[in-house]
Amino acid sequence: MMWRAWLPGILAAMMACSGSSALHVLLVSTLPSHSHYILANTLAIGLLGRGHHVTELVLQQPAALHPNRTSFVMQTRAYDVDPETPISTSVLQEVPLFYGFGRETTRQALESPAFQNLVNHLRDKQPHFDVFVLDYLLQEPLIGLNDLIGRRPVVILAPFNMPEAVLELMGCPYWPSLLPYGGVGVHDGQPMNLAERVMSAFKWAAYKSYFHWTYRPWVQEAMVNAFPGVPPLEVLLQDVAVSLVNTVPVLNGGMPLVPGVVEVGGLQAKPASLVPDDIRGWLDNATHGFVFMSFGSNVKSASMSGEKKGAILGALGRLQQRVLWKYEGADILDVLPPNVRVSKWLPQNDILGHPNIVCFVSHNGGLSSQEAAYHGVPVLGVPFFFDHVGYAEKFERLGVGRRLRYSDITESTFHDALVSIIHDPRYRERMQRLRQLMCDQKEPPLERALWWVEHVARTAGAPHLRSPALRLHWYELWMLDLLAGAAIALLAVLVAICALWRLCARPVSGPGTAAGLKVKVG
Repeated sequence: MMWRAWLPGILAAMMACSGSSALHVLLVSTLPSHSHYILANTLAIGLLGRGHHVTELVLQQPAALHPNRTSFVMQTRAYDVDPETPISTSVLQEVPLFYGFGRETTRQALESPAFQNLVNHLRDKQPHFDVFVLDYLLQEPLIGLNDLIGRRPVVILAPFNMPEAVLELMGCPYWPSLLPYGGVGVHDGQPMNLAERVMSAFKWAAYKSYFHWTYRPWVQEAMVNAFPGVPPLEVLLQDVAVSLVNTVPVLNGGMPLVPGVVEVGGLQAKPASLVPDDIRGWLDNATHGFVFMSFGSNVKSASMSGEKKGAILGALGRLQQRVLWKYEGADILDVLPPNVRVSKWLPQNDILGHPNIVCFVSHNGGLSSQEAAYHGVPVLGVPFFFDHVGYAEKFERLGVGRRLRYSDITESTFHDALVSIIHDPRYRERMQRLRQLMCDQKEPPLERALWWVEHVARTAGAPHLRSPALRLHWYELWMLDLLAGAAIALLAVLVAICALWRLCARPVSGPGTAAGLKVKVG
């Protein structure tokens, strides 16, 4: 039959189409934070699952090898935060600390052997890439890699809960009075009060000034040193097509976004798998439920003072519930209450999805807060810095958790806060409603992120999404030229009116006037 004659050609065409649809993606995520790696790794695994090829510069060796994955691993240790040394809340100290962290971590990335190996690979092999995915904020000079691969479309991955920096980068409208800059207050759709608007505007001015006058010149210098002959930063930023931001409206509030800014908050959250065998039976048999306690990858529980550890252990020992604590040391093993178990590593997403969990004691980091909401688990938040505070305030305001400052932890305060959450069903009920809102999306965030990466490749950088605000000078965007023109016109009208007034009010002299008559009296 004729179809048999056509079959080889049909199969060849299908294979050709299949091969041509596989993207080659360069993915770079170098900020030494485990949460940043989690998002980058989740995206990489998703791309591989759709048949794409990934070349990456990342912090950790992937857990599983894949034939389409080429990894250059920095093996840089994630930064640690000392819980006993609170980070200053003064804006004048916060801003240089924030950008100083960016300078130091970027320097480490640029000097790492893995980075040099990647650069040599790109120069020697000259591989073709369709898309460049970059964790950009605080690692800005790394965008110079795009010049080495022929200026491909760029997708920014933004794990920070500081979307305003990305909003301005993408040409979104931003006003400090509308969205709290840098986590000021709680953004849940409610207007900020006067004090919050003043602080938001002050932080916006401080961050913008420091960035433009101090940090951006350093970015350009570091980029030129790493990539001689590279175009200026503002030229490379023209290649940015889409930003994937780690926000979700139910937690971060509504924002005015251009189409190129895509919210993918909760990208890493997924239905729970079975927990490891060594703890599964212990959790399954928790008659009164269990409490899970973890302060993330940057705050080590083992670094807490002996006083705080003693207070926490005393409070936990008074609970009916079992407690599973991510603890990195061995110094408390001899004094653990019988209802408490510790481990240096625990699968957080799977534990939060266990049916017997009753409370999550957390630092309220971005990913942890998203996963708690995704699984509907009420939270006792102990925030330490930056976005921790905003999420803890948000959860307390929504009635899905409580906030306890680390400095306020005593055995009684910690115990009372836990008991109030465990025994008040309203916390779980409200968190379950929050879970429904978070999960009610037309597609999972990971699927959304993958579609947009593919869309950028299909459309050669999606130029149709580019905001017209990016083509305007700053004074045009804020309409200062219009205001200046209006002010000049108004001034000209006022000058003309004043001149006409003076002309009309001037005394008139001449023949026949009183001034020209001489009156003789007597």
